[in-house]
Amino acid sequence: MKKGKIFGIGIALALMAIVGLSSLFYVTKDTAYANGVIFEGEAYTVQLPNALTKDSVTNGAVIVKDANGKVVQATLTLDTTAKVLTVENLKAGQYEVIIKKNAYAKASKFVREQSIPLDVIQKVSALKTEADLQAYFKGYLAAENARYQGRGEESTQEFSSAESENSSSDKASGGQSYSTTNNQVEGIEEGDITITDGKYIYTIVDNKIMIVDAKSLKMVKRLTVGKEIYPTHLMLHNELLVVGYTAYVETQKESYYDSKSVTKVAFYNVKDAANPTLVREVGQDGDLTNIRKLGNYLYVVSSKTPNYWMLPENQEVELRPATYDGGKEKLLPVDQIRLLPESNQPSYLMVSAMDISNIKSNEWKTVSFLGNSGQMYMSENAIYIASMNNQFWPTVDIAVDSTERASVPVQSKNETTLYKIAIAKTNIRLATEGKVKGSVLNQFSMDEHNGYIRIATTEGNAWGTDANSKNHLFILDENLKQVGAVHDLAPGERIYSARFIGDKAYLVTFKETDPLFVIDTKDPKAPKVLGELKIPGFSNYLHPIDENHLLGIGYDTEVRMEPGVKEPIVLTKGMKLSLFDVSDLKNPKEKQAVVIGGRGTYSSVQHDHKALFRDPRNHLYGFPVTVYSETDEQDRLKYEGTGAQIYQVTTSGIKLVGNLLEQARPGEQYEDAYNVVQRMLYVEDELYAVSRSKVTSYNGKTYKKQQTLGF
Repeated sequence: MKKGKIFGIGIALALMAIVGLSSLFYVTKDTAYANGVIFEGEAYTVQLPNALTKDSVTNGAVIVKDANGKVVQATLTLDTTAKVLTVENLKAGQYEVIIKKNAYAKASKFVREQSIPLDVIQKVSALKTEADLQAYFKGYLAAENARYQGRGEESTQEFSSAESENSSSDKASGGQSYSTTNNQVEGIEEGDITITDGKYIYTIVDNKIMIVDAKSLKMVKRLTVGKEIYPTHLMLHNELLVVGYTAYVETQKESYYDSKSVTKVAFYNVKDAANPTLVREVGQDGDLTNIRKLGNYLYVVSSKTPNYWMLPENQEVELRPATYDGGKEKLLPVDQIRLLPESNQPSYLMVSAMDISNIKSNEWKTVSFLGNSGQMYMSENAIYIASMNNQFWPTVDIAVDSTERASVPVQSKNETTLYKIAIAKTNIRLATEGKVKGSVLNQFSMDEHNGYIRIATTEGNAWGTDANSKNHLFILDENLKQVGAVHDLAPGERIYSARFIGDKAYLVTFKETDPLFVIDTKDPKAPKVLGELKIPGFSNYLHPIDENHLLGIGYDTEVRMEPGVKEPIVLTKGMKLSLFDVSDLKNPKEKQAVVIGGRGTYSSVQHDHKALFRDPRNHLYGFPVTVYSETDEQDRLKYEGTGAQIYQVTTSGIKLVGNLLEQARPGEQYEDAYNVVQRMLYVEDELYAVSRSKVTSYNGKTYKKQQTLGF
């Protein structure tokens, strides 16, 4: 098979794996088509537009037949509405789920018998040999091929995001003489694209790392890690520059052509920043997803999906993951691969640790987990992986009269499996796992406090006429067993941001207005909502100013009713800063709001917390921003400029102190991506705005432009 064809099929199957191996079902007016695939031991669920009779699952009106047409025993159940049918306890094989006409509670001449093909795939439960590993991936391949070649139609579901954080508020006074990264957890460093040690600025521009003398604003080195290497993460540890990246490797094996992504970490001695020297390079298979540093210990996480779709043509495809040290590849033995409980993805989660106090000789230790990946949160003693398990319910579409058909959209039953990976220096082990309802999309959905893990989720769909979403806050003990929860917040909405400060949790949900919930978690077994504030717009990010004040960063909104549309349309307007006063927990207030620009205005801080500039010495907060305004012409926007803004934020209010916006040139209709500011830094009393094309310095007191160094 040609490389391009292999790649194309691989992408298609990988996308299906992301959705999960649950079924999707579509029935036309005249004919039923289905493509149900589950693993042995899992449940298959069908949603019906019309209710069945309660006894239909026991009187033979609903039956299951095997490939030989023989009726087999299966556990059939209906929910309280009698519209959701669940099929369980089938052994591996091919089946048909048959819903007869007399199964429906309401008879109609347009209701037909439904036949739903269902494949049940055997699942590997333990890994001991390479044959076990092949069997594991062949099971997923069989399931995906059934869907790929089947007649079902894919459906997608939008899931919620949450942001939360365990770090303390910025100090009111004191602070370092140079910028640090806005990390999620205080004391745990995250890789970023621009950093400083107070003397030099290190920033990634395409495939180079620019090293700039901050005082003279002179280029001292353009560091190239490799010809086709594009770094994504930078860190500093004493005189060591840590560079993280993903490389794409193509090799001609003995019997097939192989390609894969490899996570690499390069360590440079930058004692002489003008002449960095490579000390060591280590790595592991997969795409780099996270990098963290706690004291002297570096933790690197990647996700790898092997080329298992090539198995039908070549049984010698390498499925084992590898590690790398000094250019040497080492395949992990199968008995060192841990199979995650309830694994539901054909991918590896790779976790490595190293003591970088002695980078030349200390061991690069890697543990590989098979079966899941997801969003990561790290505390001082554990890495938590939140993996979404999405079971999509197929829809049966049945004619109810001669002119129309019942239309029931695909819904989803989604839950999150949370894995706790204990870390003790370079020792890594799977400690336990637990489950919660709903889904999360980023690391900020989780927080550890006093031995308990708190996690905010959204369950269901928040949009459309059939919105059924609800939001939850769960509290789990050290064994990830639920001890307390707040359920069903803001029905029909989804979580846009969250923040955990001490015993309090702050959640922002949104659909038409922005409710800010204040939740007391002091008693983990009985968390309770203390207060709620509803205002226009929403906050994508919450940052603590002190124990009683939060800065919300998001958007102003407008709600419109359009002709012929039953639901109101919500439009985002300008970027919005909100100062929340939560000193009275039962009565939170928006003390002040500032709106920047109009519709189309955006900032990377809306989705990347590391883009937030903080100078705690002077209560300063800033961010990159590109500004648009609205014109008299409908749906036409005017580009105003791009750059950055700095605000002084105190308990008294929000004040713009530095407008570092470069105005649009005559005739310029949109921003140049290379000139968009990515990060802002300070060193002593100098400010720096860094883009992919240049670094510009400003006086830290007057905010007047001083020098520009073009890259």
